[in-house]
Amino acid sequence: MLSPAEVGWDLTLYAQEWLEERFRLMLKLATDVKRKPTPRVVHDLRVACRRLREAIEFFRGVSEVPPLPDVDRAARRMARAVGRLRETDVAIKRLARLDVPSSSLETDRSKRKLLALLREKRRAVAKKRKDQITRRAAKLQAALEDHLPLRVKTRSTELDPAREAQLRAWVEARVAQRRIEVERLFEATKRRKSKVVSNPESDILHGVRVAIKHWRYASEIARAVMPRVLYRPMATKLRHLQDLGGNSQDYADLARVVEDELAHADKLKGARFLVAAARASRVHTALQFFDALKVLLPSGGLGEAG
Repeated sequence: MLSPAEVGWDLTLYAQEWLEERFRLMLKLATDVKRKPTPRVVHDLRVACRRLREAIEFFRGVSEVPPLPDVDRAARRMARAVGRLRETDVAIKRLARLDVPSSSLETDRSKRKLLALLREKRRAVAKKRKDQITRRAAKLQAALEDHLPLRVKTRSTELDPAREAQLRAWVEARVAQRRIEVERLFEATKRRKSKVVSNPESDILHGVRVAIKHWRYASEIARAVMPRVLYRPMATKLRHLQDLGGNSQDYADLARVVEDELAHADKLKGARFLVAAARASRVHTALQFFDALKVLLPSGGLGEAG
């Protein structure tokens, strides 16, 4: 991808470079997931779909850049098609590593059996959704190819120094919008801490986590026009917050998945301890996430530009 200076600090050309790079990556991943939806490909594809959709929203309204609703819709549907696979992959990973206090032989046996059930379920879901995943990937590829190359504007060799300040200001303003949304959501969350942390069904922290993802992906788009001394510490802290939020959500999902399996499986009497352990881990990780947010928000500790 060309640097901002190489496109003359032109916002339209900067948007074109970013979107085309996302398009090329998505085309590769769409091909990979049709061939074999492994846990790694499914994960990479879902993340790429989110990053692509953030880039489309980030550059919405930029002169001469098309709104791309067909690509956004195809990316959203693609992510949904592999959503159940990803959920099962995460449940298997978390359950395998779940620490169950005072684990008994019966509980360990139930854990092994439940892992086997989830792996079989994963294979069944992959088989059942193979045609849907293939169709969604094909539609995503078609939508992307319809817009490649974008070529929204002819590249100029003339450099206008004023454009650099304009581009920086525009990009930083977009990232600031994402930061403000995170701060707004967390302010509402602080008033309900005990319920948010203890209730595994609460989606408030999940909403904060999603907003942090948008903030992080937006800051990645802005990276090329931000000083490294500001971007690097901000990126590190955002990644840390996203990981903590992900841990909390993973254990909330694991408890739900285990409960669902218990409703349909026999000879899993010891599995109730697995549900309790998953819920306890969710409370612990939710508290870690909440405390990290409390330290880093809403101060300027993550950088005023991000």
